[in-house]
Amino acid sequence: FRSGALVMARQPLAPQTVVFVQLKSFGLMGFAQVRHCTGQGESGYAIGVEFPSPLMKEEVASWQFQQVHQTGAGRLEELETSMPMGRALRAI
Repeated sequence: FRSGALVMARQPLAPQTVVFVQLKSFGLMGFAQVRHCTGQGESGYAIGVEFPSPLMKEEVASWQFQQVHQTGAGRLEELETSMPMGRALRAI
């Protein structure tokens, strides 16, 4: 599954940055990875993001996620994180 979006922002984001996107008007949210960021003059920045999996429907609840990153030594580390957003993610 691969899809994406173009987002306008006031601040630039570096390619490969992982961001959390919430589309309030659609009741959807999920993680995305920045693929490109292009300056648009006074309009800010056009940021292309790719969603690695389908966006999820938001619900009132609490939720957790795991973050995995690679250390300088090439090892993978997992961090469990709680989000105080008061919402749970559910696949559409």
